[in-house]
Amino acid sequence: MKKAKRPRRFWLGILTVFTALALVTILALHESYREATTTVFNLKNLLASQAHTEGEYSILVDEQGRILDMMSRRVYLNDEFIAADNHRYKVIRIEGNRAICREIGIEQLSLDKSTLSPDATAPVQARGSQVIGVYHSHDDESYVPTQGTESIPGSGGILQVGTSFANRLRSMGLTVIVDQTSHAPHDDAAYRRSRRTATGLLQKGAAAIFDLHRDGVPDPTFYRRTINGQNVTMIRLVVGRENQNMSANLDFAKRLKAAADTRYPGLIRGIFIGAGSYNQDLSPRAMLLEVGTHTNTLAEAEGGVTLFADIVPPVLGVAAQPAASRTTSTTADWKGVLFVILAVVLGGGAFLIISTGSWEKAVSRLKQVTSIEWVNLLGWRRAKRPLLPGLKEREAGSFKKKVRYDRKTAPESLPNEERADWQKD
Repeated sequence: MKKAKRPRRFWLGILTVFTALALVTILALHESYREATTTVFNLKNLLASQAHTEGEYSILVDEQGRILDMMSRRVYLNDEFIAADNHRYKVIRIEGNRAICREIGIEQLSLDKSTLSPDATAPVQARGSQVIGVYHSHDDESYVPTQGTESIPGSGGILQVGTSFANRLRSMGLTVIVDQTSHAPHDDAAYRRSRRTATGLLQKGAAAIFDLHRDGVPDPTFYRRTINGQNVTMIRLVVGRENQNMSANLDFAKRLKAAADTRYPGLIRGIFIGAGSYNQDLSPRAMLLEVGTHTNTLAEAEGGVTLFADIVPPVLGVAAQPAASRTTSTTADWKGVLFVILAVVLGGGAFLIISTGSWEKAVSRLKQVTSIEWVNLLGWRRAKRPLLPGLKEREAGSFKKKVRYDRKTAPESLPNEERADWQKD
């Protein structure tokens, strides 16, 4: 018995079902890819609030939902960060404004503690160079409690933070070049505009360049710390993972954090390793700093960046010394001055004896020179002996009374033959 052929519509139905399933699968995969690569901010909110300003911010949590970090910047899949406790995490999923992170290890940060002493001279990558460059890709960033607004185009509070950072470095003997060129408007393209500024600083000999920002997390306590009895802001180090110097930049950041953890525990908020380059492809010692957030005070930010400045010289291998140890009032410095004076006196005496041919002539020449100098200083002299042969006092024989000194240069006032005799003396 022959099998009945299935109607044509049956096969069309099967084909339709499989086609629909394939389309659904493709759309699901596309949505998954888009969601994995998209930022925590949607485009509308990004254009409205921009990075580092008031508005939405990213919340980074672990797989159990515990908050690990917060930041007002775009977060992408595979971004990483090293928390304040040195645990390292990687973003594995993004859900709305939450970035789900997985712990991938613990960083063993180390730095020779001897390099943190004021007399440290340990050689590192920047050996011999004492020039630091400071600039601001976002120069409008401000601190609301102090300045009343979070953005002042061209003259934000972050510029004063950069000045405080530079002044502290200068007080330790370093040369700091501060470039406050505006790169407005405040957007991600500002990094392209600030590239010329960063390049210029490196061309002027900067061993390291720092691009100073502040974050936009609303909670002021998130960055606030009390260190040495002073309320200061914590500082976040940011490394771009899309540049050929990424490994060197990250090593530099780790050294800075290790030094800060040793000298000022709690000062560093962490190290964020995010998509982008932040002009760090220009130098292995280019670093982006976020000094507090817009809800901190300007004074707190200046306090935090001043403490951070203390750990920069030893990490760069520059022997920074406190101002007190460089004053000229120390015993060692006075001994050096006296040694130089003694050397000059002995050297001058030896030269005088050799040039005149005898000790007596040297003494005579010295008396003559000092007599002229005292006369020039006081305007008169005692005529114990004639200053110049041929003067009227010699003819009169009166050498005991004071006479006014002729301020005209003595040799020029004499005839040629008498001037020649004086020059032989």
